[in-house]
Amino acid sequence: MTVVTTVAELLAAFRPVAAAMLTPREFRAAEFWVHVDGRERLRRVPEDDVVHEGMVLGWSIAGDDGDSWLWLGEGERELLFKIADDLQDFIAESAFAWGELRPIPPLGQER
Repeated sequence: MTVVTTVAELLAAFRPVAAAMLTPREFRAAEFWVHVDGRERLRRVPEDDVVHEGMVLGWSIAGDDGDSWLWLGEGERELLFKIADDLQDFIAESAFAWGELRPIPPLGQER
């Protein structure tokens, strides 16, 4: 697993997780971004910025928007698991997949 240091690396590490949890149609139409808490989602963080706590990974899937706060203290595997857990809750509460419990894929081993 690569070490996440930039927004682009975070999005690259998260996309396969989201692809495993969403249907192919949902994933193709999904949008992912990072923004800083307190700012509108349209004020996205540039992909070459360094990831830090206080940032939020946001998504839009089938017309529903959600997000996950980034907590960096535990390492990349735990960061991805927390985001995947938030996505799992979002999916189960969404209009497009109400009540579905989509499994979190294996996240590999941290270096």
